[in-house]
Order: sequence, then C-alpha cells, then structure tokens
Amino acid sequence: MASQIMRNPSTSAVIFDLDGTLIDSMRSFNDIVISNLEKNGLFITIEEMEKIGIHLLEKFQTPQTNSGFRLVFNIFWNIGRKMGLGRMKAIRFALTCISKVKSVYRNAPIFPDTRESLSKLSKYGFQLGICTNASRKQLEDTIEKHGIKDYFHPKALISRDDVFRLKPDPEGLLLAIKACSTNPQFSYFIGDMPVDILAGNDAGVETIGLTTGLISKSVLQRYSDPSTVVDSLEEATAWIINTKALD
Repeated sequence: MASQIMRNPSTSAVIFDLDGTLIDSMRSFNDIVISNLEKNGLFITIEEMEKIGIHLLEKFQTPQTNSGFRLVFNIFWNIGRKMGLGRMKAIRFALTCISKVKSVYRNAPIFPDTRESLSKLSKYGFQLGICTNASRKQLEDTIEKHGIKDYFHPKALISRDDVFRLKPDPEGLLLAIKACSTNPQFSYFIGDMPVDILAGNDAGVETIGLTTGLISKSVLQRYSDPSTVVDSLEEATAWIINTKALD
C-alpha cells in the first residue's frame, strides 16, 4: 500500500497549523495570561481558564479580517474584560500580553514527534504546508530555528500576512493546498483549535484535531466536528497514512 502512495507524490497534501500543533507554544501563551491577571490581583483556576476559552471560541468563530494585531489584542482584551477588568485596565492588560508574545516564539520548543512525523509523511510522498494566523516572520523564524523548513513546500507556507481573511475562513488553507498542486479532496489539515477544524471543514479536507494545545477532545468535537481527534502528531500521521492506504 505504501508503494501506491509513493508512485503519486504530488497528489496528496498535509497542511499544519503552527502553534500548539508543530510547536509547544500554547501553554506559554496561557502562562502569559495567568501571570498578567495575577499582576492585576486576579487569580484564576484551570477550570476558569477553560470557561474563558469556550467563551472566546464562541466569540471568534466567525472569520476575522486580516489584522493580526487587532485579532490578538481583542482576544487578550476580552479575557481581561471577562475577568472583570475595567476598560482601561483591560487595554493595558492586552498590550502587556502582546509585548510578551515574541518571547514565546523565541523559546517554544517543537513537540518531540514533530520532526519524525514530518519525515515520515514526506517519505510517503505527501506535500507538506503550513497555514497559521501567526505572522510570516514568526512562521519563517520558527521553522528555520528548529530545522524543519526543508520539509515544507516553499510556496505552501501561509501566514496571516498572505491572506485577506484569517482562520476559520478557509482562504489560507486553500492557498496552501493550491501551492502543493493538489485539491482539497486529497488533502488533510491538522490543528489544535476549533478555528483550524472549521477552516478545514469549509475547505472540504479531512480534518485532524490535536489535544496538544489547550483544547480538550470534547471541546474540539463540540465546536468544530473534526474527522478525528488524536493526542499527538505521531497518531495523526498514522491516521493519515492508514486513511490514504484505504483509498
């Protein structure tokens, strides 16, 4: 079955989200929020953070226009307001959180199975790409730093700077698929957030939800209806290969 895949290396694509999917960054973003809330005298439990996360999922499920700063600011600002901060304090809270985002990209490691998963998919003949709401600089610096840039099709690296509408709009994902010279019906999208799965569903691809970010399996299924949910890139890779082998 593997040999059948290898004979047509350009007919299938696997597109990845970045944060919480290829790099272990979401916990660091979570720590930024918690530490800055504490500086404002607000102490939050994991359960309360999950409730806030669900509130944000509901608020930001509609496609966002391409303004990375505005999107990130609104997320942090809404967290501050949801926790009871006044308008001005919520603004300061959001700006403080944003100022620390760059350090997350500098320090976040890739997941232990990232490189091996990319290598295996490449050997099976899949074209690989990335679709992220992060900036192009953040995307390129991250994959260069971790030595995984060469696994991806150079034109299938889609950031928020390359689209008019951010995820959950499928625009960026469709651009990555097109760059891989294939079609949605032969493609897969892997992500850790409902916005990733919603984008993939709208694009007409198989969607794999990961629990490697901050979102549980039940929340992923409730808000986005992925084709499957797994706990690691290694499991996602096995699922894709097995699914493709059955085609």
